[in-house]
Amino acid sequence: MNLLKSTDPAPSKLSYRVNRLFYRQWFKLLLISSLLVLCGLLVNKFLYRNIDLSAEIKSLSEKGSELYKDLTKLSINRIVVNGAQGSLKKEIIMLIENVATEEFSALKARHLREKIRKINKVKKAFVKFSSDGLVIVNVVERKEAAVFLNNSLYEVLDSNGVILSVNNDYEGLSNFPLIVGKSGSKNIIGLLSLANEIGSFYPEVLYYEWVGERRWNIHMKNNLVFKLPENNLSKGVELMRIFLNETNHHLKPIVSVDLRNLDKPIIKFRKSPSIKPVREKAERFAG
Repeated sequence: MNLLKSTDPAPSKLSYRVNRLFYRQWFKLLLISSLLVLCGLLVNKFLYRNIDLSAEIKSLSEKGSELYKDLTKLSINRIVVNGAQGSLKKEIIMLIENVATEEFSALKARHLREKIRKINKVKKAFVKFSSDGLVIVNVVERKEAAVFLNNSLYEVLDSNGVILSVNNDYEGLSNFPLIVGKSGSKNIIGLLSLANEIGSFYPEVLYYEWVGERRWNIHMKNNLVFKLPENNLSKGVELMRIFLNETNHHLKPIVSVDLRNLDKPIIKFRKSPSIKPVREKAERFAG
């Protein structure tokens, strides 16, 4: 037994522990990381000792500034505006030219597009630049649909109720239906539908009155007023057309036709002059 121990000694505790470390994953990672850091230090010392990093950074900054300078100093050679006519087209071109005086830039496409969209008559806008100085603007223009009498001003609205312009009088706007009444400008879609249902009698309408924020009165040019129902509006308009077709030559004595109750329409006539003043006047002339 003593001979066996002397010729085949057991490994020491220290060597055993070191050997076991090489089987640990964390120890392997630690060794690899240490080697990478050491290699990095050696490369930094021998390869980059003659390079001025601050100078390189400065050079890159100057090149970037030159590139930005080129982008911010484009010249406009041509402006193309599609989808806009007349005064709106001129306004857009003037806006682009004004932006160009403020260092026109291909980087400002979104900014210019937002400026164009803020124009009342513009519904949508798309802007494209090219390096040769061509600016292309595609516009979806809002169309005049109705006129709203707001106090003493006439507001021209599109089909969504957006104000396109404001005028002091109704001159030149008679092609569009005129609407009055509180919150009438919020019901332009309903107004356009009503005007379409009136059909051939549309030119005879003076204005449309939005009453109580719930129903319509139609004022004709001959001073006749139709009071339409809140519900079943189409039936009320149908009765209105029938009435106009059958009594077109006998409307002068009629003030209004109340169709709020479709089962019991009410016709209101003008008051006839009293016979007493006429008789007294005749007797006075007779002496």
